[in-house]
Amino acid sequence: MAGWREITAEFAGMAILLALVISVAVAGFATGSPVVTAVPSHDLRRMLTGILTAGAATLIVYSPFGRTSGGHINPAVTLAFFLLGKLTARSATAYAGAQFAGAVTGALLALFVWGRYAADVRLGATVPAMGGPAASLGVETVMTFLLVTLILNFVDRPRLMPFTPAAAGLLTAVLIFTEAPVSGTSLNPARSFGPALVGVLWTGLWVYLTGPPLGALAAALLYRRYRGTVACGKLIHDSAYACRFLDCRYSPPAMRIHARPFRHEPFATRGRS
Repeated sequence: MAGWREITAEFAGMAILLALVISVAVAGFATGSPVVTAVPSHDLRRMLTGILTAGAATLIVYSPFGRTSGGHINPAVTLAFFLLGKLTARSATAYAGAQFAGAVTGALLALFVWGRYAADVRLGATVPAMGGPAASLGVETVMTFLLVTLILNFVDRPRLMPFTPAAAGLLTAVLIFTEAPVSGTSLNPARSFGPALVGVLWTGLWVYLTGPPLGALAAALLYRRYRGTVACGKLIHDSAYACRFLDCRYSPPAMRIHARPFRHEPFATRGRS
């Protein structure tokens, strides 16, 4: 049951992430950037971009913003947790709205700071490249499936849960390096929507609004089939921050927020025997 603190934290985390993602793109690929001169290898700059982008996302999840909201900063991740019964439809919608609004805000902030340099890299917009829209759709779907599956497996295991953001960040860095030539490696509908709206560049946007949710849907349904649900809807659960996700097994029983039986019991019982 998300409150204003969680929604605001999700908005802020997404805005910061987009501003940093575009800043990294400016540093690595904008005409006149000293990084382009110092590192002439396009592949090496793409690898550095992946490391810095994924590192920024990881730090945001570990930050107070991520510990407050759960650090989804991705509508596809929110969709997966909704399907596993960790958010109500209202909370999931509020999270997604905050993420899209944050992405637009972050893109506007980057454009204000970097001006023509941001425009030179199209505000970091993701556009289908090698193989066209069909290849990008397939790649985005598969990549998001892998990312969400990793997140769910780490979140559900107490010993691994504290390392969820780091593991997700490491996988994201690898995916950016290997798959950016195909789709730009979005993994996130909001991340693609923000630059597209601010930069008025709609080429192939449907791919990024479709592929990541499909990947998250497949990951969540498969996980629900074999595991039932997950322990918590947060990527990092910190007892110092209230958890408002439904039936969080990391919270003391007296502090848990319970879902209605008809919505949650099938998830809780299936696959647990």
